[in-house]
Amino acid sequence: MVTERLQPTQQAFYRSHLMAVLAVVDMSAPLLLGLVAAPLLPRDTAVLADSNWIMAAWVAWGTLRGNAVGLRTHRYFESVVMPLFALALSLVLLLLTGHPLPLAFLLTVTLGWALVLFSARFVLRRLAPVRVIGVLPGLEGTLPQGPEVRYVLLSVPQQVALEELDELLIHPLRALPGEWVELLMHADAASIPTCTLASLREELSGHVSVEYLHGGRLGDVPFRSSYLWVKAVVDRLATLLALPLLLPLVGLVALVVLLDSGRPVLFWQERVGQNGLLFRMVKFRTMRPDSEQGGAAFATCGDARVTRVGRVLRRFRLDELPQFWNVLRGEMSIIGPRPEQRAFVEQFNRDIRLYPVRHWVRPGITGWAQVMQGYTADAGATTDKLRYDVYYIKHFSFWLDARIVLKTFTTILTGFGAR
Repeated sequence: MVTERLQPTQQAFYRSHLMAVLAVVDMSAPLLLGLVAAPLLPRDTAVLADSNWIMAAWVAWGTLRGNAVGLRTHRYFESVVMPLFALALSLVLLLLTGHPLPLAFLLTVTLGWALVLFSARFVLRRLAPVRVIGVLPGLEGTLPQGPEVRYVLLSVPQQVALEELDELLIHPLRALPGEWVELLMHADAASIPTCTLASLREELSGHVSVEYLHGGRLGDVPFRSSYLWVKAVVDRLATLLALPLLLPLVGLVALVVLLDSGRPVLFWQERVGQNGLLFRMVKFRTMRPDSEQGGAAFATCGDARVTRVGRVLRRFRLDELPQFWNVLRGEMSIIGPRPEQRAFVEQFNRDIRLYPVRHWVRPGITGWAQVMQGYTADAGATTDKLRYDVYYIKHFSFWLDARIVLKTFTTILTGFGAR
């Protein structure tokens, strides 16, 4: 009966309760932490400072929290971004009112809230049920695997009630008999989504299935996003604010390069930027001065052209520090697809479908492909990198950028993907 199928799935019902508990924990933690840490405040300012912190925390939570999307019901990076945003809001409000800054109190409650947010998401990840996906006939042999999903192979429409499924996997181009069409109509009425192999693989892997996209049509679609200009402003502001830390570090690295291999300290190279425009990217020199006399070439593992200091700089991405100059000039962003040399771009434009799509946004110092895949040195690996770049552009947002920033710190500390 249709009425049975209008109920939420068992997994979705349980998952919604977990998300409600998570919301309660997230919002009650600032209040409880403020009460516990109140002795750190002077008695005459306790009420104002504590109220200011609670309000800032709730505003941060309401503004920045993510909704459960697809298979992702938790986001660890929220446990970093939201407390920091709340701290910034609280400091701004206190400065505007001329109130003394209770730094010990604010740092204590900020760190405490971050730990609560992280712990709650850690527990949720282990309690949340897997998504149950019903698979229509003909798709059984090509199912992407992952711990977040469990499949039910359907041989007849009446095999399983829709209240037991979270999603239906369909083929977008395959005609279905009437009884299967009826099943899809009931699923639509019950708000049970359908997915394709391409969208499911994208959700599980973090990159798009390029073979499912038509390059010619995408090339004719102009890329529009209100986040583009916001991101450009944030890039410059973040760079200017970071200059007191960046300049001493840049000076130290420049001195080390100079002592190790002499001049030039900087390496300038023409790269392809947003909309295919050329610009000169700068980085610390990590190879011998004559390294590209034979033409442009990818770096390889154990490349003899790389200097002793250059290997260390590449491992920890310190050679990229001068590119903040390109960010200030508007040629690059802090986060985006890595810019390539003109010769490689011309080759890949001919050989790899959809490659020009990655130039819809400004290239970045770090990016989704870099933290997920690492360095690429051939057309095959570049195609895989393009999957991540197109995924980044498709999901272009502040939340994805925040996630990349956190993953970048891990990449720097581990040296993942360096050459």
